[in-house]
Parts: sequence; C-alpha cells; structure tokens
Amino acid sequence: MPIIDCAVLIAARELGLFEKHGLDVTLSREVGWATIREKLLLNEVHAVHAPASMGFMVRCGIGIVARPCLTAFVLSMNGSAITLSRELWDRGVRDVTSLRAVIEADRGRRTYSFGAVLEFSTQNYNLRSWLRSGGIDPDRDVRIPIIPSPVIHRGLIDGHLDGYCVAEPWNSIAVESGTGWIAATSTQIAPAQPEKVLLVLEEFAEQYPGEHLAMVAALAEASIYCELPANRPALARMLAHSRYLDVPVSLLARSLTGPLETGRGSVDVDDFILFHRGGANVPDRAKGRQVFNDVRAHPAAQQCRALRPDVIGRVFREDLYHQAIELTGPRESTPPALPSQRTKPVAKPSSPLLPRIALAG
Repeated sequence: MPIIDCAVLIAARELGLFEKHGLDVTLSREVGWATIREKLLLNEVHAVHAPASMGFMVRCGIGIVARPCLTAFVLSMNGSAITLSRELWDRGVRDVTSLRAVIEADRGRRTYSFGAVLEFSTQNYNLRSWLRSGGIDPDRDVRIPIIPSPVIHRGLIDGHLDGYCVAEPWNSIAVESGTGWIAATSTQIAPAQPEKVLLVLEEFAEQYPGEHLAMVAALAEASIYCELPANRPALARMLAHSRYLDVPVSLLARSLTGPLETGRGSVDVDDFILFHRGGANVPDRAKGRQVFNDVRAHPAAQQCRALRPDVIGRVFREDLYHQAIELTGPRESTPPALPSQRTKPVAKPSSPLLPRIALAG
C-alpha cells in the first residue's frame, strides 16, 4: 500500500538487498488491504505488506476462508495519526473533549463520520480508543466507515468524512492542503504498537524456506538503513517516486525527519514510526499477544473458535526471524550505499536462479 510503513520493502529493493540475498523481487502497488489479502489467498503474490492483525484474520478465518499463514518479520511500529476536518477546528475543536462537546451540540441533527482503513487495524483500534478517552462512544455517537488509505483524504475533501485515522502521508497531505489538522499520533495513543508485518502463507514458507528466510534477511538489513536518521532524507526521496507513494518529498520528510506539522504547531518525530530500534522487527510472543488481544476484543471476532491463545506462536514466528538473521552476517558499522553510490554492481549468488517473488507493497 502507498503509505509510509512500506518503506523497508522499498529500501530493500532500491538498495539492491534482495539481489544481494539471491532474490528476484517485484513490488506491486495495490489499492486496498482487501485486495492484498485476496491476492495472497489466491497465490497471486508470495508475500504481502499487511496489517499485523491480518495474520490472525487469515489463519483463523475471520470473515474469510481460513488458511495457515505466518510472519517472521515486523516491518514497522506506529506511524499513524488522527486527522480532523478544518470545519471542526473552526467550530472550536482542539482535542477529544471539545470534539465531544460539538457532537453533543449536534445530537439528533447530524452524525459525524470518522474513517478507518480496515476493521481489524490499529487505525480503527486507535481511533476508537481516542474517542472513548473523551467520553465518545464509537458505536453509538459517531460512524466509522472503512475506506482504503489512498482515497480516504478524498472523503475529507468532499465532506463525507469529518476526520480519519491513517498512516502517513495522508495526514500531512490534509494539513498541507488546509483540509485538516492532526489531533493525535498513534505514538501518543498506543506507544510501541506493532503496525505492519511481512505475511506469507505457511505453505510458501515450507516449500521455499531458503527464499523466505533470504527475504526476511534482506528486509532486516533494509530496516537498519531506514531507522538511521542520516538516511531519512534519502529514504523520503525513494518513497516519493511515482512507482511508490508518488507524493512530494517535502510531505514525506515531515514524518521521517521532522518536524511533523500538525496544523496547530509542530511535534518531534523521533518515535513517530520505528523501523528497527528496540527490537521492532522481532515477531516475538509479546507483540503477537498484543495484536491477538486487539483482534479478540473486536465483536466480529468473538465468535471465532479458532482464535485461541495457542495460535499466537503459529502466526508470529520468532524462530524463523532468528534463522533469517543468521544469513545477514556480521553487522556493518555503516549502512548500505545507495545504488548511485556503489562502485560496482551487487554480486549475483552462484546458486541456481530462484523463483520470482512478488510483494504487495
């Protein structure tokens, strides 16, 4: 998806890290999470950039036919924000408490709508949590329609939405255009929250274990590059390309290098999104349980008998992560060079040609 948390995938491609690990990878930009999920289930792609919750949805068959799947790599933590309309600002809204006052004043005359990108997503959970913190019932006092990230800002422009919770750059785009302002970031609502993962079907990981581990190894190296502050300007330029997010570099720099302009001032972005620090990439049981608990708390999942605690270790595979890390070799003191900085091409492995791997990102 064309949002900031696909950065590790793009960096791995642009830095030649997939090639370094013997892989031929095609990145496919998609229009929504449902499309990504269906392409994975239909074996049209081998791996996907996915909300962390999707592993449990697919594995346990929540709203779909169940298929065993797993993640051996967490792509990012946090990276989203809640944006409200300029109209609400003009009505005196400055936080969730003043938002409640406006909702109460209009009760019976108008129902406010706030978009989320997926029913089982951190954006939906965070939006609901933020609303509850101000005494707003997300199921009774407002509407929360599900809208794909690339078109959610259009809903704000057209007046169909009064706000939304989404990953960058769609919050900064609203601020830049004057259509919205950032009321809260995901780090402020739920610090250290697993956001996106690399998701594969279990059969792929078993049929192509070497390729799967090589993929994770390449992403592990890319995550280090993405985390380093010195690399963030170059990362913003990578993401801005028309092949990927296709937005101005300046908008991406707001959340990658800072400061993040909120429409009511600026905030530091040191922890806005994590690509590697603090063990962010490790799909350990603690992260798995955190995601599992969020999914299980959703009413639509409470009747799913397959959603049991024992499934956590089957979806979040820390063992495979550590096997992949062994392939990265000694950690370098400097990040990999950009393609234009290389003095010679990345060497191809001497092993036979590996299957072509597509990633939805």
